Amino acid sequence: MVGMGLKLRKGRSIDRVGVPHGHGRRAWRREAVEFAALFVAAGIAHLFSTALGHRESGALMLIALGGVLCAIVSAHIWLTHRHDHHRPHSSEPRPAPETVVPAARLWRVRARVRETPGQLAALAAATAAIGGNIMSLSTQSDTDGTVDELHVQVPEPVRAETLVDALTAAGGRSVRARPATMRELVDPVTRALLLASWAGEDPDRLPVALAALLDARLAPDTGAHDGRETLSLTAPSGDRIRLHRPGLPFTATETARALALLGQATRTAEPRTA
Repeated sequence: MVGMGLKLRKGRSIDRVGVPHGHGRRAWRREAVEFAALFVAAGIAHLFSTALGHRESGALMLIALGGVLCAIVSAHIWLTHRHDHHRPHSSEPRPAPETVVPAARLWRVRARVRETPGQLAALAAATAAIGGNIMSLSTQSDTDGTVDELHVQVPEPVRAETLVDALTAAGGRSVRARPATMRELVDPVTRALLLASWAGEDPDRLPVALAALLDARLAPDTGAHDGRETLSLTAPSGDRIRLHRPGLPFTATETARALALLGQATRTAEPRTA
């Protein structure tokens, strides 16, 4: 039995070849302790078997002792396996926490920007600093210069005042912002053609088409003038069409678009009245 133990221990010592040098001293001490324990256990087993070997019940006692040891080892293995099964393993990947994406809101922004290099980049950087994203950008001609129109999407907690202050600090002048909808992101040319075709089928649709083109609302013709926030046009029938958009004055480009739609509706209606 001692010889088998030596053979096993030698095999184990061979398996340890290649252990880093820093662990060599601790490994040698542990091997020495294990060898000593093996010799002591072999000696005790030899004395125990010799003392009981001369009795009739000695063999039965050895069998019973072996069974008890097997039961103890089996119970220990079962408890260890159960504990490891319920304990979370650090090596197992944990599910990533859900990222809460804040609700976004779309704003239509008008700003006058100096025609110098880097100004639009400054506006984009200011928008990004408050968590916003520029969805569209267009430049429109006006009576006193050009106006940059942006559709900006920002997290819902961001207020219009915050957006206006950020763009003003980045170099924007006369910055205005009003709530917008996703349908405003449609290509302006495509939108105008569709509305012209729709209004051409029925002249009564013209006021609604003009209001949709300019994102304005129809207002009664009271004769009052609200500055550049109101646009008055004459329909082919001679009726006045009054459009009002508070907080966002009409530009010269938008007026030209409305007149083009109005002219298209007039040409479409002429053959029908002839």
